[in-house]
Amino acid sequence: MTIAKAIARAWTDADYKAKMLSDAPAALAEVGVDIPVGTAVIVVEDTAASRHLVLPAAPPEAGEMSMEDLEKVAGGTGNSGSGNIGFFDTGGF
Repeated sequence: MTIAKAIARAWTDADYKAKMLSDAPAALAEVGVDIPVGTAVIVVEDTAASRHLVLPAAPPEAGEMSMEDLEKVAGGTGNSGSGNIGFFDTGGF
């Protein structure tokens, strides 16, 4: 199961949602998502009144990239070699 499917399950299963909020690594492991040892996973819930924006870690080559290249990576349109960053549609932010 992917993280997106785990999120969808949390929307429909109150017990699973509670587990995601209290012990995300265990909840994700329960559905087959492997979290590397030593990696912290913190789940926060958006509401109608609050949104969370995660500032991803900069790719190793960020200091060597132009602003144009960085904007492509941040927008999910470029390839920095470390993968693209995508955004969920939140219905307006």
